[in-house]
Amino acid sequence: MRGGLRSVERVFDTVALRGHRSAAGRAAQLTESLELFKAISRLPDAHLDVMVLRYLCGATAEQASHLLGVPLATVRSDERHAHRFLKSAVTLPPETEGTAT
Repeated sequence: MRGGLRSVERVFDTVALRGHRSAAGRAAQLTESLELFKAISRLPDAHLDVMVLRYLCGATAEQASHLLGVPLATVRSDERHAHRFLKSAVTLPPETEGTAT
């Protein structure tokens, strides 16, 4: 599945590139990752902090709340808003499957 939450999670995981056996697959993943990194760099600071803690550091929402000194509801809201922004900000090329005949 491309796009959405799954792509946001994968952007922080460089292993995603290793999951592709073909050069074309790695190139497509790199393009997707670069688009997501550009979009992430435009997140407001609070949203960026939550995304880094949750997906790069693997913190739970509760841990992020404690580390940031904000209510759990704020962490969840910031994460939800960040996901919405990233979904709307990232334009990915259409996915193709199989070989052309």
